[in-house]
Amino acid sequence: MNKSLSLDRRKIVYFISDNGFIVIFLLWCLFLTIRTEGHFLSGGNLSTVLRQATIIGIVAIGESLIVFLGSMDVSVASNLGLCAVVVAACLVDYSLPPLVAVLIALGVGALVGLVNGLLSTFVGINPIIATLGMMIILDGLGLNYTGGRTISGPEIDPIEFLYLDKVGPAPVPVILLFVAYAVAYFVMHHTMFGAHIYATGSNEKATWLSGIKTRRVRMYAFILSGLMAGFGGIVAAARRGSASAAMGGDFLFPILTIVILGGISLSGGRGHILKVLVAAVFLMSINNGLILLGSVEIEKQRVLSGAILIVALSLDRLRHMVG
Repeated sequence: MNKSLSLDRRKIVYFISDNGFIVIFLLWCLFLTIRTEGHFLSGGNLSTVLRQATIIGIVAIGESLIVFLGSMDVSVASNLGLCAVVVAACLVDYSLPPLVAVLIALGVGALVGLVNGLLSTFVGINPIIATLGMMIILDGLGLNYTGGRTISGPEIDPIEFLYLDKVGPAPVPVILLFVAYAVAYFVMHHTMFGAHIYATGSNEKATWLSGIKTRRVRMYAFILSGLMAGFGGIVAAARRGSASAAMGGDFLFPILTIVILGGISLSGGRGHILKVLVAAVFLMSINNGLILLGSVEIEKQRVLSGAILIVALSLDRLRHMVG
């Protein structure tokens, strides 16, 4: 009897730790819907929230791969900022065709991921230390090139459709966001690479002993993380119609928050990629909801976002304890 009761309690605690933020999200949506007399759930406002979730949501896919492996890439936001500068510079300073500029920016993002992978996998530097050093380097490269200026001009207009245009009633960035997560879900749950990510994160030594090249898995994960950061940088430049070296700094905190809040275990090997998408929408709905309620102070938004991160870390710890 007591054993059965203990098991039931354990299941309840695990459910709360794994899905608690979704319950909170639903209650938050209900509260906002009532307080704003339905405006929160209007098509226009939901479109705004999803647009705002696009950049952090896309970059978080790559970050999730690294966290699935029990590591962390803290350079993704700086990589995003540098790639935004690269695509803007290619268009404005060098008058390159938009497709070429986009490919160069994606290549830079992937190259950064490759170097991160080499440093952490083959050189043996702790991934957080390696990517922290890379973050400082990338910020320096961006500042060196721009000299503190903002790169802007009508030459950026051809890529602005990535954030501003619609296909029928659906905004292009929202389409990109859902397609990216559909692909990520397929990769993580229906390919050998996804299975190897989970296995390596769960027990790297046992996975290596079973014949899987875990170093290669880690390398591919870092390259994909860099590639997604590069794509996020391109969309960020399209959103603002400009780029600066400092723009990446606004994204690191929300990216890490939604990955953890979405249930990707910091110890590796556990989590569901689609919950990261829900977490991205939830986080953006916080700022959106506060504005709808008439609270536009950035300080309040930062306090609430910080509280959400603490809750996310607490839930991850709880999952680890009962898992």
